[in-house]
Amino acid sequence: MDQSDLMIFYIASGLYTLLLCIAAAFDSWKFIIPNAITVALIALFVVTALLLPYDMGWRGWLSHLGAAGAVLAGGAVLFAFNKMGGGDVKLMTAVAFWAGFEYLADLLLYIALAGGALAILLIVLRRLLFALMTAASLTKVMVPRMLLSGEPVPYGLAIAPSAIFLGTKLPQLGAEFWL
Repeated sequence: MDQSDLMIFYIASGLYTLLLCIAAAFDSWKFIIPNAITVALIALFVVTALLLPYDMGWRGWLSHLGAAGAVLAGGAVLFAFNKMGGGDVKLMTAVAFWAGFEYLADLLLYIALAGGALAILLIVLRRLLFALMTAASLTKVMVPRMLLSGEPVPYGLAIAPSAIFLGTKLPQLGAEFWL
């Protein structure tokens, strides 16, 4: 592996992480994940995969497309029943494209664990904030929307760190160089 291949891995890894951090920030701030971020993640995968020093082959491409398709189908069902936001579904689909079937189970496990921890944290923070505001008789205090009772969980905050952690295992991001 030469220096140019190593540089591709560093750039791809940095952009992958940056895009996921931006997605998490948008989701926590506005409860949306811009389509441009998911499109950029997919485009970054295609470019990175084409520049890789090894050939994925058609089976590799099918694995990545199949994983993305499976997550999109499952996410569409969750979206239809109002259990997950559209931006979250699209972000998970883009990350599943990176994971392929080889790492899809890991990705879904990480997201489930991070999502559970996030939900518990938000429940505790929301109740604590409500108790503090009630005790201090505060009614017009500016608090972040995600800390308001009844607001949805910005699941991008669970997807992004899970995907970044998974990225340390992915060969497209030079996993063998990070160990």
